[in-house]
Amino acid sequence: MTDERPAVRCGLLAPVVTLGAIVLATILATPETFTWHARSLSDMGRVGTRTFWLFNGGLIVGGLLGVPFVWGLWSTARNGLERVGTALVGIALAGIVGVGVFFLGHTDYYLETGLHFVAAMTFFGVAPVAQWLYGTGLLLAGDVRLGALSFWLGNVHAAGWFGWLLYRDAVAADPWEWFAVPEFVAAVAFGLWIALVTRSRLDDGAVSDSTGR
Repeated sequence: MTDERPAVRCGLLAPVVTLGAIVLATILATPETFTWHARSLSDMGRVGTRTFWLFNGGLIVGGLLGVPFVWGLWSTARNGLERVGTALVGIALAGIVGVGVFFLGHTDYYLETGLHFVAAMTFFGVAPVAQWLYGTGLLLAGDVRLGALSFWLGNVHAAGWFGWLLYRDAVAADPWEWFAVPEFVAAVAFGLWIALVTRSRLDDGAVSDSTGR
């Protein structure tokens, strides 16, 4: 029997690498490059910034570490909704990789069409749907606690963006003020969810080693 545990364990590494790179980049970035109040997270990935390689590299490596995790999740799926959710997780991770590959200003170096916005919207739009659908699949499989957590962590994405939109329309002098905050909230909600699913899959014996245990 194929050992699925190393693949699933990548679900612990992926958010650590991605979120670690983002947090470290916010610490190292100069005020001209990034502030929570006036910049987006992606500004740390512009060419010429001291965080260019850290930010973009962290997203790319973290997203790619999610590929074996998706395979492991697919292998242990118990129903159609879990499989659909898993497929969407793969698409969301592709969006994360795309943000790093198609960094802001990449058209000055390759491709005439800017794909950064498409990649970012792929992640922000697909990730919560993946969590909702996979969480519903968990509930159908009898995993009530993790299913509920999955659903509510998916809601965190929407709550972050809704709260930011309310602030922007009611208070903000600049329509892009604090844009990095809902971006980071979404990244943390998705990363935490992946880690929780990974831990649950390893703890409940859903994955097997080569001996069939």
